Amino acid sequence: MKKLIVVIVAIALAACTSTDFTANVAGSSDYSTVVVKDFTTLGIVTVHATEIHFSSPLGINKSVEGAKITFADLMQEAAKLEADDIINVRIDMNAHYHKSIFDWITGWKRTFYYTGTALAIKYTDKLDTDRGDPQLGGLPRAPEETGASRGGRSR
Repeated sequence: MKKLIVVIVAIALAACTSTDFTANVAGSSDYSTVVVKDFTTLGIVTVHATEIHFSSPLGINKSVEGAKITFADLMQEAAKLEADDIINVRIDMNAHYHKSIFDWITGWKRTFYYTGTALAIKYTDKLDTDRGDPQLGGLPRAPEETGASRGGRSR
């Protein structure tokens, strides 16, 4: 009987984990078309937010308090600098919580901390190009061929 209790306690303790990690929420593959305009930089804006997820014992009630960072949050901060737009947006998430085999019995709480940064810019004059206004052209045009990389095909 004692061996069984020792085994159960050992398994329960081995199932407990702590999570503390940071990740880029937007991901490195999120790109967008940028308007071709000249600009001046006004500074870096930073926004912090906290989101807490709760679950009651047996998962009867679940709730979320707080919020994630949105593009609008960063734009509001940039508006204080009288910026026209923001670029180089990065939103990082740091998760901090403990997880155990008994979470479903006792309930749990998970906290996520968000930090958003962006570069606030003010547009000056539109750049002179032979392509016209890129905002009125519909779909983005194909990039110009530079000849820097020729993947083995002859032209």
